[in-house]
Amino acid sequence: MNRMMKILSAALISAAILASCAPAPSMPYNPPTPIVNHAPTIFDIDIESPASSARLNDSRPNIIVILTDDQPYHTVDYMPTVKTQLMANGVVFENGFVTTPLCCPSRVSILSGQYVHNHKVYTDRMPLGGAPKYDDTTCMAIWLHDAGYRTAYFGKYLNGYEDLTPYAAVPPGWDEWKAFLGKNISADDDTGSLQYYSNFSMSENGTPVEYPKSKANFSTDVVTNDALAFIRDSREAPFFMMVGYYNPHSPYVSAPRHKETFRSGSDWDWVQYRPPSFNEEDIRDKPDYLGDLSPLSATEVDTAHKQILRSLLSVDDGVASILAALEKAGLSENTIIVYLSDNGLTLGDHRFGAAKNCPYEACIKVPFIVYAPGYYQPRVDASLVANIDLAPTVAEWAGITAPDTVDGISMVPLLENPSAKWRDGILLEHWPTEEGVGSMIPEFYSIRTAEWKYTEYSTGEVELYDLVNDPFELQNVAGKKDYKDIQAELAGKLQELKKQ
Repeated sequence: MNRMMKILSAALISAAILASCAPAPSMPYNPPTPIVNHAPTIFDIDIESPASSARLNDSRPNIIVILTDDQPYHTVDYMPTVKTQLMANGVVFENGFVTTPLCCPSRVSILSGQYVHNHKVYTDRMPLGGAPKYDDTTCMAIWLHDAGYRTAYFGKYLNGYEDLTPYAAVPPGWDEWKAFLGKNISADDDTGSLQYYSNFSMSENGTPVEYPKSKANFSTDVVTNDALAFIRDSREAPFFMMVGYYNPHSPYVSAPRHKETFRSGSDWDWVQYRPPSFNEEDIRDKPDYLGDLSPLSATEVDTAHKQILRSLLSVDDGVASILAALEKAGLSENTIIVYLSDNGLTLGDHRFGAAKNCPYEACIKVPFIVYAPGYYQPRVDASLVANIDLAPTVAEWAGITAPDTVDGISMVPLLENPSAKWRDGILLEHWPTEEGVGSMIPEFYSIRTAEWKYTEYSTGEVELYDLVNDPFELQNVAGKKDYKDIQAELAGKLQELKKQ
């Protein structure tokens, strides 16, 4: 009997050792429960009469870009209007990416249609990045303004905008301009970022204006009301408007009306974010910098997750209010709305807490929705689209040709025909930031295809993931014999993309 117990014990130990060495399975993950039963708060605006027949007979569409800040991809499932209106009636690109997952570089790529290695705004702050580094003569607003569009920007522009000369300057191409001015009140990210939610200041067409803290002056609602006024005042001409909400950027502030949501007994569904990559334990196959990360606890991640969702509800209210204003102005059928974020955000993925800058899916994938019920049939599309594609797409909608400096591709043929020829890979790139988690991540370049992701770091480290069988990027197969050919092929394609 003792001999049998020893044999069984040895067998169990051997099995445990073999299990610990085996590749982690691609575990199932059920996404969050969509919320569809809660009515948004809609800000009303008086519009005396709808747009005239002369405007409606003009074939040029109005174009609205709604841009959030640091929005995790999956969180749109918790936004009632975005979920039931924009997504249900629009083209949802489930593979929408930012080519550099950091605020300022990504925003410049959106405005210019260029990869970061071409526009050279590498980070959020000088000397490598920030608004002063941006050659704003490449902005798509200039193209549309010159083509007869009335243009407007409301909300967050670029990091370091307040450092432009003269102070509160209006960049070229914008007819109406109301953008947040940073006050440089703190080096701490969260403390300093509070200024963009309450007690903030804005450049209003070049004049600094203070917004003292009050319930009415929650910045998201101020931006929404500015957007509504622009729709009212511009309904007789084709217009291009960018609405740059600061939400849900840390410290994830929410409007007072949403502070009790996603709490026990609130009747708002909430599902813990627990993908298989959550606080990944075995990182022996990962680059060295992951070992230097300090993972947040599950409780800390859950708290941040719910705060982000609360913060996004005022954005959802803004979307609902914009849709209502367009309806009242008679412009619902000739207005195109694009909804996206400047980068994604991890929520415990791969030991990152709430962070960006990484090459993993949580950092680079963003909500990317084209809502144009008068133009395109609703669908979910798996094509690889990116922030650099927005500028040439907007140009084609406006009936103009984007300049040769643009790296992106107009999505119009793809929107019209899901079978249209399209790219088979996109370039991702990152430069170390001045501080924070981004400063710990070495410079990297990646190619992301429908099936693979291959990354080369400046340290010489390499990652390769089979996204079909390992969508959560748990097993780095770079250097393995069975993947030698695909790794060599992707390495070659990556070098070609870097030359673009």
